[in-house]
Amino acid sequence: MKKIALFFLTFFVAVTAIIFSCDKAVKIPVSYTVVTNHDSIVRNIYIPDTGTFNMQILVKYFTGYAQDPVTLKITGLPGDISVTPDTISAIPSYTQNFVFYTNHAAHATYNVQIVGSAPEELTQTYNFTVTVISANCATALLGNFTGHNACSAAGTYTYSATASATATPDQLAIEDFGGYGPSAIATVYLNCDNDSLTIPNQVIGNGATLSGYGTYTSTGMVIYYSASHLPTGGTDNCTATFTR
Repeated sequence: MKKIALFFLTFFVAVTAIIFSCDKAVKIPVSYTVVTNHDSIVRNIYIPDTGTFNMQILVKYFTGYAQDPVTLKITGLPGDISVTPDTISAIPSYTQNFVFYTNHAAHATYNVQIVGSAPEELTQTYNFTVTVISANCATALLGNFTGHNACSAAGTYTYSATASATATPDQLAIEDFGGYGPSAIATVYLNCDNDSLTIPNQVIGNGATLSGYGTYTSTGMVIYYSASHLPTGGTDNCTATFTR
């Protein structure tokens, strides 16, 4: 009888060990990716030499153990730029705001990394650049540009345009906007936090009415705009690309 009891006890222990062993074997490490929120990659950023910049990052869960946390750490920043937090850990999917702080930081471009890690998983490194520009975003965009327009009515054409500062920070006055002539000066508002721009509805010097939106870098702009009451008559929808 004791032998039978011992047999069943041994059998139970063996089966339990197999179950736990199988359970451990099928645990798959979490699979994830890291991108700028509402984007497909980690985008390069442009931050003011004095002030703050918010970078919103999305950690997107794919497969694997859904309760494993993913830790992000930002590395590669120079001494005159700080970020809060520099390390964060949470269960994906999640978003995190990394706030960069500067105080008279040197104007330069730095290679920076977001290093991701998770249990039983190799680290993943996401590279991007941090470029320090003037606190007034308009400063980097002053001067002459070549405009390349692609329009629904006027077709494609090239022209010269000049961006000047205004009395308002983060604002440009673009002369010969759209190639409509020297009196066609469009006022453009820059959003330093996300490198975007807007053209609020306005009447420019040639009598046309404009409105639009777009993006910019330190070397150029892409603007999508609509124009009505053109001297040539009618309306037009254009993509204007400004390059140095």
